[in-house]
Amino acid sequence: MDFQYIVQWVSYFFFFLAGLIHVGIFVLESVLYQRPGGHKYFGVKQEHHAVTKKWAFNQGFYNLFLAIAMFIGLYYVNQLQVRMAGVIVSFAGLSMITAGLALIYSDRRMLRGAMIQIIPPLLGFFFLAFHIIGRIKNL
Repeated sequence: MDFQYIVQWVSYFFFFLAGLIHVGIFVLESVLYQRPGGHKYFGVKQEHHAVTKKWAFNQGFYNLFLAIAMFIGLYYVNQLQVRMAGVIVSFAGLSMITAGLALIYSDRRMLRGAMIQIIPPLLGFFFLAFHIIGRIKNL
């Protein structure tokens, strides 16, 4: 099997995983957090739960839209529409990474959650770079 082919699909896998993680974050924030006891998922005190529910609901939809954008970009990868795929996957992936960095900046205690958000798209870009470099060398 061709190394370029493998690297391309490893990259695709990590971008797809990033999308799935953001769907999961949507469920945590916009569905589970809204229920009684939902504050426990994020270590929020019971007395702050009612106040933060609207924020979490809204934030969950941001994560869902990032996931949808990633999946649309990967659809264009499958359609071999490289420019469209590159723009959408790059936007979604970089948004996921920078949002994770903002989370670390705002509260260092959220490092684990931020890493879950950052690492898959970062690995996707890492393997994508190998794929692109290999394609350039073959020209």
